[in-house]
Amino acid sequence: MSPLRLYNFPYVVQREIMDSLDLQTIFLLSISSKRMNNLIVSVEKVRFNKIKYILYKLTNLASIEAVNYDDTSEVILRLQPIDSHVTYSEKLSISGTSIEFDRSAQLSYEDLTLRFRWYSTTSKESVFVNQILESIQRHSDGLIGHTKECRLYFLTYGREFMLPKLRKVSGSSIFLLPSIDGKTLDEYCSASPNQDFLQVRPEITSRLKNYSAFFGMKCVDFDDPNSLVVPELLRKFTGRQAFTRTSKIESSDVIRFLKKWKSNESFENLETLHVTLGYNSKRFNPAEIKNAIDIKILDGSVVYSCKRRIDIYQENSENVSIDSINYIVREHDQRVASIVIEDEKFVIGVWNLTEGEFLKNFSRNI
Repeated sequence: MSPLRLYNFPYVVQREIMDSLDLQTIFLLSISSKRMNNLIVSVEKVRFNKIKYILYKLTNLASIEAVNYDDTSEVILRLQPIDSHVTYSEKLSISGTSIEFDRSAQLSYEDLTLRFRWYSTTSKESVFVNQILESIQRHSDGLIGHTKECRLYFLTYGREFMLPKLRKVSGSSIFLLPSIDGKTLDEYCSASPNQDFLQVRPEITSRLKNYSAFFGMKCVDFDDPNSLVVPELLRKFTGRQAFTRTSKIESSDVIRFLKKWKSNESFENLETLHVTLGYNSKRFNPAEIKNAIDIKILDGSVVYSCKRRIDIYQENSENVSIDSINYIVREHDQRVASIVIEDEKFVIGVWNLTEGEFLKNFSRNI
């Protein structure tokens, strides 16, 4: 019996056949030839339009999933690490990258599993997870659509681990043990500089470059136990929200930050900033800051609240609030920001209110 020639079927039949296939099969068919890829793009357009974003997930295993607008999801590919001494004879090429694969007997599912190596080396024959993910994105851009946003969740161990340079990333949670260096984080941020959310744990071990895209993310949430990033954040942040825990914060850095906000020299987009000092960290002197800044006192405390995202899913957030009588006023538009300055904490929350509106709403004497 000769094989069926999919190209010869009517469009309706082609679509019926492809709609019955899972997304992994569709993806693998698409890499078989440019002609097949073009056919799939044409026939599966409605299916691909239902995809909201692509999730790149790496824990002890790795997967690439398509998440639809109705919150259902489907696996595109799975990946599994291999020992550096093992070589698989079967390979496939995705966007010019030759990748080993097999059907793993160790896994409960029957999906084809790509194999990757963890660390970077000088070997030209080794392919690492960052290269595979970048190749998959290049191909999926031409298949599913180059406008699809991506999200990334990494929880893994790797001293020499290289983050993939993915484009169009809207949110990232990076838990890279034991740490991540500043250069690796800089390169990752440069590939997708307009993220809504970036979470980094447990620590960043070196300084970021002067014009790092990290400081332009809309929301950053990170630990900085060595106080390598927070001082620069207080000079260069152009995003909306920042939450961090660090070991040391100089009073002069806080004073400079508040003066720049008040004069509208910087931080025009800021909504809230939370800096907490860790246990046994060096405390700073609140009195020194208050003496250097024109901090106003309300006749009663007011609660400023905001939503803090906890992961890459926008719907997952927690309420964060501060209770304060202290506030400052931005000179050019009279916008008010509540502030908390304590031995182990510095918080600012910007209201969408002028000072007159703020006092009318919260002062007991008006």
